[in-house]
Amino acid sequence: MTAPESDPAEEALRAFWDVARFHARLNAAPSYFGPTALEVVTPPAWSFGDDAESDRLLAEVLAGQRTSVEGSTEEYGEELPAPGTLSILTDSAGHPWALLEVTEVDVSGGRVVEHFRVVHQDSPGER
Repeated sequence: MTAPESDPAEEALRAFWDVARFHARLNAAPSYFGPTALEVVTPPAWSFGDDAESDRLLAEVLAGQRTSVEGSTEEYGEELPAPGTLSILTDSAGHPWALLEVTEVDVSGGRVVEHFRVVHQDSPGER
């Protein structure tokens, strides 16, 4: 019997999450009841797109030059992110680079501005 093939992108996200949650101190207090959902469930991953422009925007985030994203309320749909929400920012090829935490969400005139902070990021030397 052969083991099922694992998805390299999923494995990369899981490995990034294992390191990021440690560095972000998300598992600082041991639990008598086992791991919390925050420790077990990998946050959603997203990117700015699949082209060179998206990688330029990622570089701005990693350099601390970009701390928000903006979109229409239609793009966000019914569920807006809440402060404290975590996500993993990837490059255009799907490789994870940064763990982000939403710090504030502004809604005005049909536009949503989602402010975030980088909780953990990989450096090119770590790859």
